[in-house]
Amino acid sequence: MNEGVYMTQKELDRVKVLMKVSEKKLKQTQAAIELNLSLRQVQRLCKLYKTQGIAAIASKKRGKASNRKLPESIRVQVSDVIVGALYVGFGPTLMSEKLEELHGIKISRESVRQLMIENETWSVVKEKRPVIHQQRQRRARSGELVQIDSSPHAWFEDRGERCNLLVFIDDATGRTYGKFFESETTAGYMQMMFEYIKLYGKPLVLYSDKHAIFRINSGDSTRKDNFTQFGRALKELDIGLIYANSPQAKGRVERANQTLQDRLIKEMRLAGISTMEEANKFLDSFWDKYNKRFSVLPRCSEDAHRKIGTEVDLSKILCMKQERTVSKNLEFQFENEIYQIMLEKPCKSLIRAKITAIRRLDGSLFFEYQGKSLPVRKYAEQQSFGPEVSSKELEYYFQKRNTRKVPESHPWRQEGRAAKRQREYWAAKRT
Repeated sequence: MNEGVYMTQKELDRVKVLMKVSEKKLKQTQAAIELNLSLRQVQRLCKLYKTQGIAAIASKKRGKASNRKLPESIRVQVSDVIVGALYVGFGPTLMSEKLEELHGIKISRESVRQLMIENETWSVVKEKRPVIHQQRQRRARSGELVQIDSSPHAWFEDRGERCNLLVFIDDATGRTYGKFFESETTAGYMQMMFEYIKLYGKPLVLYSDKHAIFRINSGDSTRKDNFTQFGRALKELDIGLIYANSPQAKGRVERANQTLQDRLIKEMRLAGISTMEEANKFLDSFWDKYNKRFSVLPRCSEDAHRKIGTEVDLSKILCMKQERTVSKNLEFQFENEIYQIMLEKPCKSLIRAKITAIRRLDGSLFFEYQGKSLPVRKYAEQQSFGPEVSSKELEYYFQKRNTRKVPESHPWRQEGRAAKRQREYWAAKRT
């Protein structure tokens, strides 16, 4: 039985030209120009066509396995790793990196993707219709613009409670810095600003959303002297603040949050981290590796960050400041408590004077008048009607008050196969 010869259109076109050459209707030099080949290559093809016929022009690789095909032993080894409970939810890119880093297997991302599709751990998702937004060029210098945002998420999956990751990302370089907090608060952003300035210096401008932490959203917010606690601290530090009109406007930090919700969660899973304290220690080494992978060089080598002098006390700027009026008895009220000013000699100038109550990030409290500390004592305590909670802290506040752990034996408790494999894996690892 005669077997057929399968040829591509390109190979069929070559046969037609070679037939003309064999019939003396076309010279080899003209055939070389027509086929875009060298004369020597055409001579070789003509010789094969004359001795072996049309079949000699067909590719010898057709029907054979590629020389670059993964060995079967590697495919089996990678498949065993991919379907493991520890790597549930990993994407092809991160999976290929961890195969090389933890298992010493270096294969391409596309090969890993194909194996994940075969093992049904990755599904092909149709791309959504893109939404077009105006492209904005990065800032030229590092420190010109720093985008800030908070990302509430189940960062420890089912191993710990939900929390927030506060992220600072430099617009020029993409260099990222962040830390975990229980919720998005003014104190959290001040703590982040304190650590960022100690590491890199003061940026020129911060870019944020329009949350009440950054600006007063009431009707009289157009007044220039009306600032939030965080806005007041930035003004004292001579740092500008710009508000984004949409999430896409500060897309760099929004995309960074998406990347971190994918990569950082899985990195902490591999490291067995389940608390905020462990996570913040882990971030010290994580940011170096993350920035090495994703940051870029700025267009200008000059650094726009400004160093602060040793005479500047950041703890007295990045803090909570409130004004109180002193009564004729040299008393004032603060946080449901009445304080009395203790002076050796009476001072009439303090009557009806404005003093400043300063609550530092470490919780310490002191009072100042015209830049000098005031000696005070607690005189009485007033009735409290509950703490003041902002909108971003409301969910965390009720979560703490209504926390109830459902036992494993509860009939309503259900978990998927992936979550069950993770739980059994960590239970076995602890033992």
